[in-house]
Amino acid sequence: MHTECPSPVTPSQPAVYDPMPVRTSLFHCDRLVRRLGHLSLVACCFLAISGCLPGLYGSTRPLIKIGLAAPFEGLGRPLGYEALQGVKMALAERNAAGGVGGYMVELVALNDSDQPLEAAAQALEFAADPAVLGVITGWRQAVAAAALPAYRQAGVAVVVPWTVPADLVDPSHGVVLLAADSDRVVRAAADLVAVVVGDAGVAVVGDAAAVAPYLALASRPVWRVSLPDSPTATTTGDAMRRLFLARPAPPAALVLVTTGAQAGDIVRAVREIPWDGPILISPEGADPQLVDVAGAAANGVLIASAAPAGIDLAERHNGDDAPSSGLGPRAVQAYDATQVLLAAIEAAIRADGQPTRDGVIRALRDVKASGLQGEIKIDSDGRRRDARVWWYQINDTHYPGVLVQ
Repeated sequence: MHTECPSPVTPSQPAVYDPMPVRTSLFHCDRLVRRLGHLSLVACCFLAISGCLPGLYGSTRPLIKIGLAAPFEGLGRPLGYEALQGVKMALAERNAAGGVGGYMVELVALNDSDQPLEAAAQALEFAADPAVLGVITGWRQAVAAAALPAYRQAGVAVVVPWTVPADLVDPSHGVVLLAADSDRVVRAAADLVAVVVGDAGVAVVGDAAAVAPYLALASRPVWRVSLPDSPTATTTGDAMRRLFLARPAPPAALVLVTTGAQAGDIVRAVREIPWDGPILISPEGADPQLVDVAGAAANGVLIASAAPAGIDLAERHNGDDAPSSGLGPRAVQAYDATQVLLAAIEAAIRADGQPTRDGVIRALRDVKASGLQGEIKIDSDGRRRDARVWWYQINDTHYPGVLVQ
């Protein structure tokens, strides 16, 4: 079969939609396929048999697949393409070095539109393909909560790359967490708030489930602020004006446990009141949409990130000219999540003589891998032993900004 190499697609370019999947190289795997049945996008990255990847064309090595579920359409599109960049880089390196346990690796990336129901549907898509040995997904808490039960039931291993509650982790069914869990982020936020505003009151904005841990752990007055259902910039602005103008004393700081787009609306609204107090944003909202929506109003905002930007790892990886130096935090985390999943697949092949889903689930419970952030160890509780929170401050309307802690 002749292999065609389409033009690469970046987050700033429109995707090229074709009616049928095509085999592409790793470096050009952004060609997406619209599946009319559920209007999802599929990025089929068939890495091992493309003429565009030197030395692999015509390879007779067996193939295995891993999956990536992320938003490739809608407001979350930049997030999805940032993650895809990291996975592509990791797989390029591994396939160029001979693959995993004698197997070459294909990537199948499905669009979940950053929607819980769509994410659950994509879990079933991955489960239906027996060659998919594991999936990287869980970029939002609500999306992860909806999709992970389907993966557990299907027996498909999942490496969750971004912050979610610890109770979503289930190593016995192959669900492990690479990032700091929600409780650890809450503790980090509480420590930073204490430094910034002391014991003064704080308002925490988000839905009830997301805000609850902050209310339980804070040792200061805390107000919970719920946004309207399906919030718009107008309704969000109204809610913020009520918070700041209807109280005798406004909060000394804001903690936002929302998406990046919602956080952008909130930041812009409170700066227009005007109010210039400190704003902290949870990993849920740590994405480029914050700056896209808030613009210059985002300058000075503090972001809790589950991973560093590549530039902040430059000393570890041959300086600013290293390919990884241009990666955003979610791309860095996607790269490392890919290495964790591949290490588990390799361990399963060594143990069983062949790659199986059950073998990957067993291997993930105690896997070690080398990533951009250094050595990674997943403990028997399904969580990374040394996961930390990285604090950035937006500067010059640039995401993620400057690393401050």
